[in-house]
Amino acid sequence: MKEPAYAKYNGIAGAESSMKQTEKLLQGLTYRCVRGKLPREVTQVAYDSRNVEPGGIFVCIRGSRQDGHQFIRESVRRGASVILTEAATDFKQESYTVESWERKTVRRKECVSRLDENLREIPDMQEVCVLETPDTRIALAAISRQWFDNPQKELCILGVTGTKGKTTTVWMIWKMLVAAGYEAGLIGTIEVCYGSWQQESEYTTPESYELYEILRKMADGGCKYVVMEVSSQALKLHRVEGIVFDTAVFTNLRADHIGAGEHADFAEYMDCKRQLFRRCRCGVFNQDDDYWQEMWRESGCQAVTYGFSGQSDYCALAPQLLRGSSRLGVRYELTVHDAGQAGMTKGTSFTESGEGVTEKKPEEQKKRIVVNAPGRFSVYNSLAAIAVAEHYQVPWNVMEQVLHTLQVPGRIEMLSVSPRFIVLVDYAHNAMALEALLTTLQDYHPGRIICIFGCGGNRSAERRFQMGEVAGRLADLVVVTTDNPRDEDPEKIVDEICRGLDVTKGKYGRIPDRGDAIAYGISHAKPGDIVVIAGKGHEKYQEICGQKFPMDDRQLAMKCKVW
Repeated sequence: MKEPAYAKYNGIAGAESSMKQTEKLLQGLTYRCVRGKLPREVTQVAYDSRNVEPGGIFVCIRGSRQDGHQFIRESVRRGASVILTEAATDFKQESYTVESWERKTVRRKECVSRLDENLREIPDMQEVCVLETPDTRIALAAISRQWFDNPQKELCILGVTGTKGKTTTVWMIWKMLVAAGYEAGLIGTIEVCYGSWQQESEYTTPESYELYEILRKMADGGCKYVVMEVSSQALKLHRVEGIVFDTAVFTNLRADHIGAGEHADFAEYMDCKRQLFRRCRCGVFNQDDDYWQEMWRESGCQAVTYGFSGQSDYCALAPQLLRGSSRLGVRYELTVHDAGQAGMTKGTSFTESGEGVTEKKPEEQKKRIVVNAPGRFSVYNSLAAIAVAEHYQVPWNVMEQVLHTLQVPGRIEMLSVSPRFIVLVDYAHNAMALEALLTTLQDYHPGRIICIFGCGGNRSAERRFQMGEVAGRLADLVVVTTDNPRDEDPEKIVDEICRGLDVTKGKYGRIPDRGDAIAYGISHAKPGDIVVIAGKGHEKYQEICGQKFPMDDRQLAMKCKVW
C-alpha cells in the first residue's frame, strides 16, 4: 500500500493553497458579475470566512443556523478577492460563463445585487469582484471539484443510502474490500479513513469542499475504491454534486429527519434519497422495502435486488438466531441467482410502461452465512454488502470471514461488562431504529430488556414521543436520560420522552445524568438480561449549548463491570 502523504483533514478550505486559474475554477458555472473585475487567479477556496486567505474566493453558503452572506465583510477584511453570492432571482439576459468574461462588458446598471447597498459600506470593496450564481452550494461543489483536479476520475466510488443500515453496510463492504487486498477508503458517520490515516467524522457526508479534498488525498495516497455513506441531507445540500457513483445501495426508507432544519415532508425526504440513483451506474436495492421501486424508477441505473423474497437476486432463507454468553448473531442460507455474473448484468428491468419485470435467472448458488450481529436487519445489511462485494470479485471466503468477525463501533456493539448478561451500545436515535433493535432483541428471549436512552436537542419533538412509546412498549425497564441536548433544556426533552412512555404500561425512571443512568441500568441487570444503551453509539462527546464535552457510552459502561 502506498502510504498517504498527508495530515488528517481539518475542514480548513485552502489548507494546501496554490494559485489556480479562475477560468478553470468557474468553468461550466452559470453566474454573472455584479461588481469589480474577475481576477485571472485565486489562491484558495473558502466557505467559512474565518478561513479566508488573501487572494481567495469566498463562497457564501446558507446554513441552518448561519448565512455566509452575513460574513462578507469579514472575508473582505481577510483579503478575499472574489465573493460568490447566491442570486435572489433567476438570471435572464445577464447570465454568462467564464469563457466570455474577457470579451464582454457587463452593464453595471443591469446587474445590481440585492446585497449591493451593504457592499458599498464595506471598506476596500472596490478591489473585490462580486459574482452571483443561482445556487452557491452547487457552485461550491463544482469549484471544489476543479480545485482538487476532479479526483473521482481516479477512483471507483460506492455509495449507500437509506433511513437505517448505512453505517453498518458501508463498514461491511469496506472491510470486505480491504480484506481482499483492495486499496479502499471509508467515508461515513463514524470516521474517514484510508490506510493508517483516520479522522473522526463531523457529518455523515462531508461538505462538498471537504469531500473533494478527502477524495484527492485518498487518490494521491494510492486508493482505488471509496465506500461512503450518502445522507439525504447531503443530497439535498448538494454535497455530492458532480460525483458519479459506480454502485449505490438502498437499504430502506421510513419517515425520519423531517422537521425544522431537515426535510419539509416525507415526499422531499424520499426525493432526496432518490437522487443518488440518478447518478449511479448500478443500484442495489432492498426488494422487501415498500419504496424500492420508487427509488429506482426513472433512475436509468441497472438494478440488483436482495431480501427474503424468493425473487430477489440475493435471497436469504431460514434465518437462525445465535446466542453466546455475551454475544448475539444470526445464521442464514443464502441463494444467489445468476451467480456467475454476480447479479450485476441481469436482474430486474423496467418495461416501457414503467412496470418492474424480473428476468429469468439461469442458475443458483447457495451459501451458509454467519453474521456477528443479531437480527433480521443484520441479514439485510450483509446481503447488500455481499451483492456489492461479489460484483467487485471479492472471494467468498473473505466475505464470510468478515461477516463472522465484524464489529462496527457503536452499532450493536457488545461489551464485555459481565458474563451473566449482555450489554450493548447502539446508535438507534429514532423510533424506527429503536423499534427494530428492541424487537430483534426480544426474539432472543432475554430475561428482561433494560433500555437506556435520551433524545437529541434541536430535533423533532415528535421523535421524542415516538421513541418513548416504542421503548415503553418493548422494553421491560426504561431509563430516560440525556443525549445531546444542544441548545434545548435537557429536562424539557426528558419530559417529552416521558409523555410517550406514559401512554404505555412500561416501567421507567428518569436520570438526566447519562453516566449515572448507565450505571443504574447495569447495576439492576440480572442473569439473562440484555442492557441496551441507545442513541449515541460511537460518539465520544456530549453536545451542550454549542460545546462538545468528552463522553463515551462504551467507557461509561465498562466502568460498571460485573463479574
